[in-house]
Amino acid sequence: MRKLSVIIIGAGPYGLSVAAHLAEHGVEHRIFGQPMQFWSQIAAAGSARFLKSYCFGTNISSPREGYSFADFSRPRGLETFEPCSIRQFADYGCWFQQAVVPWAEPVDVVSVDRGPTDFLVTMSNEEQLTCSRVIVATGLSGFAYLPPVLATLNPRIALHSSSVISFLALRGRRVAVVGAGQSALEAAALLHEAGAEPQLLVREHAISWNRRIYLDRTLWQRLRSPITGLGTGPKAWLLTKFPGLVHRTPVRCRRRLVATHLPAEGAWWLRERVETRVPISLGTTVVAAKQSGECAVLRLRDDEDGGEREIEVDAVIAGCGFVVDADRLGFLSQPLRKRIARIEQAPRLNANFESSVPGLYFVGPSSALSFGPLFRFVVGAEYSAGRIAWHLKTHSRLAA
Repeated sequence: MRKLSVIIIGAGPYGLSVAAHLAEHGVEHRIFGQPMQFWSQIAAAGSARFLKSYCFGTNISSPREGYSFADFSRPRGLETFEPCSIRQFADYGCWFQQAVVPWAEPVDVVSVDRGPTDFLVTMSNEEQLTCSRVIVATGLSGFAYLPPVLATLNPRIALHSSSVISFLALRGRRVAVVGAGQSALEAAALLHEAGAEPQLLVREHAISWNRRIYLDRTLWQRLRSPITGLGTGPKAWLLTKFPGLVHRTPVRCRRRLVATHLPAEGAWWLRERVETRVPISLGTTVVAAKQSGECAVLRLRDDEDGGEREIEVDAVIAGCGFVVDADRLGFLSQPLRKRIARIEQAPRLNANFESSVPGLYFVGPSSALSFGPLFRFVVGAEYSAGRIAWHLKTHSRLAA
């Protein structure tokens, strides 16, 4: 069995970025996973799905020029600022993989275990490999959050917004959508447009919408509120320009930054697709749920008067975001997962994205509680890939 230096698990934006930078630095590696699988599935569920991020802030990182999202979109006559469709982004990622990382292998990793000195990795095709380092770049896959109150329902009835296979399949059905962020608001819009009967259940007393930002702005506007891949304003600019600094701050500060920067809100271009078209219940909490045949009965509490009521629906979609939990990475063996030190349930990482298990690295959303909110989004891929590639190249030279 031939020993490898590095294995990358995941062929999404972060995995492809890391592979591109490792190759540039001459670091031997193999990368496994279906290219852009998560994003392609999201795009396939509904055609009118768009990224909330700017085009320039959604680049897969390449050490060579000519492979940005705009480089892909511009010659095809596609949007190069916002809103860019998720299908457009998924196609960009596949184009990037074919052009920059053609050695990516569309095979899934089914298990990773730690031996006395190396990792043992088993593939879905039963191939087994050993390697010195494993980089986990699986993105948001496996981290969808379903509120406990809905967890007792049949998974065919209660599902996360990211796991909807087709909104058109819900045509004519009564659907409760829980949440007030982009994913919940978009799900409600897509359901309405597909001919379903959605109703939006929002715990907050108002829905927040971000405002449209135009590229054509005065110098004062650009200085006062610069546009970055992490939103607008001085804080977003600092977080984007100095991504490594957040790692040096106390854990409590990082937790607060991740929780509060870019809170749940809807994109400006989505607002007209929701308001006046979808019934919205504000100040409403789902306090209980039960199965009734092929339907779900939800008990709701209204904050205004404290009263409760029940509604019956054919399906419930939770647009409640994602929660990183290393225990949900089922391909990591249980003994290996137990060895991972945590911040909450996410891996605690050093400045090189390495966990408490020597040789085991995490990038993407799994690294956000160690490095800050930038890494919840694709915009953090450039720093992550560059940092890891530099670290592994330097480490390889020292070992030699």
